[in-house]
Amino acid sequence: MSAIDSSSVSPVSSPPEFRIHDRRGSLLDVGGENSINNFAFAVRRSVNYLSSSVGSRTTPDSELAVPSSPRVTPQVPPDEHTPLLEPPKDAVSEIVISLKSTPVQTVFNSINVLIGLGILSIPLAFRLAGWIMGTAILTLAALSTRYTAVLLGRIQARNQSLRTYHDIAQQAFGARASVLVFVVFALDLYGASVTMVILFADSFNAIFQGLSPAFFKTVVCTAMVLLNALPLRILSFLSFAGIVCTTATFFMVLVSGLIHRTQPGSLLHPAPTNLWPVSLPDLCFSLGLFLAPWGGHAAFPEVYTDQKRPEKYTACMSIAFSFSYSMDLATGVVGFLMFGQIVQDEVTKNILLNKAYPAWIPTTIVVLMGILPLSKLPLVCRPILSALERRLPPLASRLAVSCVLLVSSLLITNFGKIMSLLGSAICFTVCITLPLLFYLRLHRSELTPLAQFLLALMALVSALLTVAGSIAALLV
Repeated sequence: MSAIDSSSVSPVSSPPEFRIHDRRGSLLDVGGENSINNFAFAVRRSVNYLSSSVGSRTTPDSELAVPSSPRVTPQVPPDEHTPLLEPPKDAVSEIVISLKSTPVQTVFNSINVLIGLGILSIPLAFRLAGWIMGTAILTLAALSTRYTAVLLGRIQARNQSLRTYHDIAQQAFGARASVLVFVVFALDLYGASVTMVILFADSFNAIFQGLSPAFFKTVVCTAMVLLNALPLRILSFLSFAGIVCTTATFFMVLVSGLIHRTQPGSLLHPAPTNLWPVSLPDLCFSLGLFLAPWGGHAAFPEVYTDQKRPEKYTACMSIAFSFSYSMDLATGVVGFLMFGQIVQDEVTKNILLNKAYPAWIPTTIVVLMGILPLSKLPLVCRPILSALERRLPPLASRLAVSCVLLVSSLLITNFGKIMSLLGSAICFTVCITLPLLFYLRLHRSELTPLAQFLLALMALVSALLTVAGSIAALLV
């Protein structure tokens, strides 16, 4: 074989996908494949679930997509033509797998989906349902939603082409299902966004009472015009900050109860509580509050697709749901014991309005409550913006979303009522009813008659609870 003249071959740098590890390391890389940087990449993949579900146009993430590398052909005789820089197919596959989430990252992503603002209303849910019914409902909510999350994974394991919640819905019920999915998701995102604006305003208004809640709602909605322009690289780290803030908020509530010695607001001298619900409407109202923290099933198909080891999905779900259940239960128990019958729809509001606590406690909570909505709002709004930008310029879309959130938060001021309505109308449907129907429709032939009956019964009960909870949220 004749030698290749080096002067005839122009120097070619390695394609981007083969230089992933050439960048300078940082503290965010500590932990190897479980580092915060890799966690951020995994979150960035997960937050696009709704955009892909409704067929929205999204900007591809160059960090996550593996572009096809250009073929470079050296100037050599035809019989010696050799693709020097073309990687073998298995090398490309390994790179794709390396960008997916480890089991640890899958657990973190799942917890990020589950741990949200709904945790702040669990103490109120316990007041409405009482200790016995409240504990039973929260436990059943955790068990049933964990089960349906596993069912979604089983559906995807049998059909690798199903990558999103929308794909599963379309496979089960046809193209018309996409309309239902879009409506449900849009309402879910809209409601979640409004609750975050209200939470931000309520928290700061409790400290700066000379300024109206409307002022703080205007501030956060104006800030959203800029935050919604941030790339997903930044938003993924904000998502991680949201997990930290939510967990830190619970510990601040716990510390507040331990250092305060008189009622209300003390764990050392708990407030009067109730074992049973006072009325049936109160019990129905609590259903949505107890289910609101479990509204992550729309994202779980993306979480499944993003795994390096899909066989670990069920174990990851068990860990994530167990952690989230522990946090929800602990927050509900602590908040109810501290404030009893006067607990508000945001347990942090009780602490902020109580002047007996040291000044650093409300200040810290306000900081956390300020970061939490700002960390989650851009992620929640991204799918809505992706849909709007198909028809409007980016700036016009961001202004439209901010204006709608501002007007809605000025008209709707009850945090607990929104959380209950979201939990009843949206979470029961997305997290329990639809996954059960999907599995029943797609795998009926594999199920025994008894299994089919039980799945159908669970779906029917979930639908009835959806109606009961929604009516109570609107009327109570």
